Amino acid sequence: MPTPAVAALERPTLLVFTRGPGAEVRRRRLLPGRHSGAERALYEACLGAALGAGRAAGCRLVVASPVDLELPADVERFEQRGRTFGERLGAALEAAGPGPVVVVGADVPDLTARPIERALAELAADPTRAVVGPSPDGGFYLLAVARPLAGLLGRVRFGRKDTAASLELHLSAAGFSVSRLAHRLTDLDHPADLTGWLARPGAVDSLVTRLRGALRELLAALTRPVVEPGSRSPRLVLAASAAPRGPPR
Repeated sequence: MPTPAVAALERPTLLVFTRGPGAEVRRRRLLPGRHSGAERALYEACLGAALGAGRAAGCRLVVASPVDLELPADVERFEQRGRTFGERLGAALEAAGPGPVVVVGADVPDLTARPIERALAELAADPTRAVVGPSPDGGFYLLAVARPLAGLLGRVRFGRKDTAASLELHLSAAGFSVSRLAHRLTDLDHPADLTGWLARPGAVDSLVTRLRGALRELLAALTRPVVEPGSRSPRLVLAASAAPRGPPR
């Protein structure tokens, strides 16, 4: 059930911004191509987990994607519009309003209702606030606002180690009171993100966490130990992985 502070808001919207599981697999390649089915299943589970988290927080559910997706009956879909990632994200946020909007990606396997509810509680206390959920790599997995951003996201530097800092700088310059959530969640941008997530214990019984066991076994078969100069302990790396992806386009 949503918290009293969330219930007091005009019904908020959870906006899941995604290319769709198939396109995410082609773009990111967390696993070698012959295991694309397992990677797609992970993205599908992450999308379902995001929608479930928004549903538990009492949100209207919207997915912004460039392709048609099979979605539950209570989920709306918007077309992504714009040339750059920032333009497309900003347009999706504008289309999802008015009212409080929480935007997340479909690549955050540990997402639950808790950070969404916390962000909405902060907006209920101060509608001029913008709430950012930071990722360990310097990006962000969540952005919550209750008023339009008016093209602001087109000026943010995406796909960098200072993306969250760039976002917060532009939000502050636009008159938002910016706060960061204590919840730091990993999004799956690179193979190292996947191996790091699999190394941590799963706390939530969901389809995402039930995939951990199969993915751990698969990863064990695909990795090899590497000893770095000056280190006594080997680390595991994928024996074959794709080249790192560039910034979002």
